Amino acid sequence: MRTMARALAKELFGAKYESVGKSLLAAGLVFAAVSAAEVSLGIAPAILRLISAVFPVGILVQLLTGRRHRETVQGMLLLPADRRGFVFAYVGVLSAHVLVTKTLPLWALLFGVGTWRPGEVAAALAGGLAACAVTAAGYGLWRTGHLLLPILWAAGLLAMLLAAGEGVAALAAAGSAGAAAGYLWFADAYVFCPMDGGGRPVRHTGCAGSVWGYLIRDLLANKNYLVNTVGLGGFAAFLPLLLERFQGFDPFPMGLALLCLNTPLCTLLSGDPDLAQALRVLPGQGRRFCRGYCGFLSVVHGAVAVLYLVSWQVCCGGRFLAHGGMALLFAVQSAVLSVCLEWKYPLRGWKTESDLWHHPRKYLVPLLLLLLAGLVTAWPPGLWGWAALLGVQCGLLGRAAGRE
Repeated sequence: MRTMARALAKELFGAKYESVGKSLLAAGLVFAAVSAAEVSLGIAPAILRLISAVFPVGILVQLLTGRRHRETVQGMLLLPADRRGFVFAYVGVLSAHVLVTKTLPLWALLFGVGTWRPGEVAAALAGGLAACAVTAAGYGLWRTGHLLLPILWAAGLLAMLLAAGEGVAALAAAGSAGAAAGYLWFADAYVFCPMDGGGRPVRHTGCAGSVWGYLIRDLLANKNYLVNTVGLGGFAAFLPLLLERFQGFDPFPMGLALLCLNTPLCTLLSGDPDLAQALRVLPGQGRRFCRGYCGFLSVVHGAVAVLYLVSWQVCCGGRFLAHGGMALLFAVQSAVLSVCLEWKYPLRGWKTESDLWHHPRKYLVPLLLLLLAGLVTAWPPGLWGWAALLGVQCGLLGRAAGRE
């Protein structure tokens, strides 16, 4: 068990566990910066517990369903070792990775913007630990065909974290973690090793492949991509209710900038290095793929922007034609910038899909679009100049991809 845990930890944290030091440094800087700025937010203890429990769940699900470390896990299962020890080592290392490298900076931010009692902090930490244990156990139950039980289990834990006091919430979290450990004691190790689906072979006819067909199949084959896209659409429908409180300027462009954060779809080449290498080797394929990729992202971002536009008209009203033109420009511009980053500066050296999707590079495009949103809000005629510049960008993108 110790050997397996060490091997998995070196894969996720680095050969010398450098990710742990970077995360601790980032958390310390965030906490010091927020404390020095004297930023204070009135966050209820129940909300702190809810965030502490929900945030690690999404990251751990990405790890459990990811494909990056599948070969390592399959290789470990071929070794003559204790299956029970493997389960606890695997779940423990993944949970430590989620809590230390992803959740710890968030905790530093939340603890820095409020004044918390030790009991409230302990309840939040217990909620995060329990969330990881329950998620691993729920994943095992789901893989064995028991879907209702993990849903009811998670709903009951969240209800206790929200409605109960800090002492009862901590006890509920400890009890759920103990129950999850009891299930994992008897769980089969192969439950946590996702295998490739063996679908019926398909015969493709025709001379040229379809870039759009490939992208659509990739979207439909990856549940994380679909969940992220659907969740972004749901966020777009409710975003006007949050932005309508801003007074003195039109916040509609700011919402469009925030809705381009479809990280899985915007890191397609980074997530598939073999595909990126093939596109650069085969003549003319870079230009062909990048044009199709840009059009595909434009359609996805445009669909989310349309949901946001319709919701805005229902909730707030306003200039429909002007807002529609903004939605089109933001959708195409975000697609062009994302494709340029993927082609010129692909992400390398990541260990899990979670590391890829939470890379700081994901915020470059939204930040640039927020600057454009401020320009459009302050000077509306700038939309025409932006539209002309965007047309030039689209032409340059195709040429740049074709020359390499």
